[in-house]
Amino acid sequence: MGGHRFFLSCVFKESKAGGYYNETMSFLVGLFSLGMLLGGQSETQSAAAVPAERQSDSVAIIDIGTPIDSITAISVKRRLEEAEKDGADAIVLELNTPGGDVESMLDICRLIKEKQDVITVGWVNHEAYSAGAIIALATDEIVVANGARMGDAAPIAAMPLMGLIEMPTAERAKLEAPLLTEVVDSARRNGYDEKLVQSFIGVNFALWEIESQDGSERRFVDANEYLAIFGKKPPVERLRGDQPRSASTAPTLDQETNDLIESMQEMRDDRSLPDAAEANQWKLSGQVVGAEELLIVDSDDAIRMGLATQRVTSKDGISRYFGAKQTQAYHEHWSEHLARFLMSWPVRIVLVVVMIIAFLIEAAVPGSGIFGGLALIALGLLIGAPLLVGMAQWWEVALILLGLVLIALELLVTPGIGALGLLGVSSLLAGTISLVVTADLDTTEGGDQLVVTIAAVCVSLVAGLSLAWWLSKKTGRIGLFGGLILQDQSGAAVPGIAHHGNDTDENAQDLIGLVIHTETDLRPTGKVRVNTSIHDARSLRGWIPKGASVIVRKKFGGELEVELHESVEDETKSEES
Repeated sequence: MGGHRFFLSCVFKESKAGGYYNETMSFLVGLFSLGMLLGGQSETQSAAAVPAERQSDSVAIIDIGTPIDSITAISVKRRLEEAEKDGADAIVLELNTPGGDVESMLDICRLIKEKQDVITVGWVNHEAYSAGAIIALATDEIVVANGARMGDAAPIAAMPLMGLIEMPTAERAKLEAPLLTEVVDSARRNGYDEKLVQSFIGVNFALWEIESQDGSERRFVDANEYLAIFGKKPPVERLRGDQPRSASTAPTLDQETNDLIESMQEMRDDRSLPDAAEANQWKLSGQVVGAEELLIVDSDDAIRMGLATQRVTSKDGISRYFGAKQTQAYHEHWSEHLARFLMSWPVRIVLVVVMIIAFLIEAAVPGSGIFGGLALIALGLLIGAPLLVGMAQWWEVALILLGLVLIALELLVTPGIGALGLLGVSSLLAGTISLVVTADLDTTEGGDQLVVTIAAVCVSLVAGLSLAWWLSKKTGRIGLFGGLILQDQSGAAVPGIAHHGNDTDENAQDLIGLVIHTETDLRPTGKVRVNTSIHDARSLRGWIPKGASVIVRKKFGGELEVELHESVEDETKSEES
């Protein structure tokens, strides 16, 4: 700034001897210099003016332009590693997000603060609310686009399919503590006012801005601190609802919370305030935030309050900010976008419903395989989406695979026993529910997810069993769940085909040892033809194709249990007899 003044002075001295031309030039240069003085925090800084500690040759820009979730945390970690591998010596997190998941946000903050060998900058372009604001505070510096806004980081609860819900006071306090701990740590690392950043999160943080008489310093104080400095309560300008228009002198945080936050800090508190003897050297600028609201700052406020260093409106501006030779953008992979869609709550619930209903229909009315294929596709998407981004736990996948194996054993090896099938279905559902419920069960969000998932499973079971029963009545096919579904006798009428009318135990016994042919594939259940009658059948060993010769071994319930017949000559009966 002193250099600008010197240059401007030299130009005006020369203009006195140089006439009109010099006067004109001095006027233009003076305007330019004045603009540089007034806009000293503009992105138009030259590379030569970049502080040595900020100057970076290679800058990586990692954008966060979606709600923050577990996939965001995984993606940011991947891109940070890629940027470091590519030799970036500065990393910019471009933030334009409404916020998101608390745990994922804390993971990202931890990743940022672990980067001690590179400069990290949060670029608010154009919104960084809630978790986005806390991530910005975790970086070494913050820059803002014109009209940018950040703040409003209070914890909220969102129940799947129901939107935002009111959070109990105890639960809110439980979530506020780690958030306050995080922003206080960021404030101490980066020189922000602790009370100011806490007002992003807690509604008890009514704050006033005071500045020195010469405008060189400013502080942010609560009602008690203002009273200690000036000997009177601060004027109340910002309150909501029917709150009385008086400044509360209650502490902004209870002692237990204060102690907890302090115990988690690695750096000591160096926040300094003027005392009563210095009161005449300070003046009130105004109230920053009321007791019933959360702090939100725009680009001007962020710079004035010391949260942001300057405005940056483009990637070229980022390059000039660092004096960089190159910048490279790192975006989310298509696989991360796909996983985010498949793991969104509405999609996951739909996949669970489709999987259960299709499985029950295929098990009850086998033969076509269409419903079974649909169930496997839905299950594959449920498992594949978290596997795609490395989020699935091994035991969740193991439970699901165990369930499928047990169900296959029930169908192909030990049909009719039921215990293996029931255990397999239970294992499959347990693994699926665990895969869908991603939040901790001791939190409101985790409890809500569990309730919604179990409700979806129950509704799916009722709908699936109802559809299976209806289809079995229409088609006469009864499969794995034949014991649970009301059914007609075997040999129900099929249009155009005469049926084996005798279904007594004696006639059923006459069928034992009979060699017949399959009318449909047996996978493991389907249809067989006995003379001119069509009967339900189940393969005792593996799947049997349509048209194959089979031998009846026994009858169980409404089904003939058959095996693939290799040699008709060795049997005492045949279909022709």
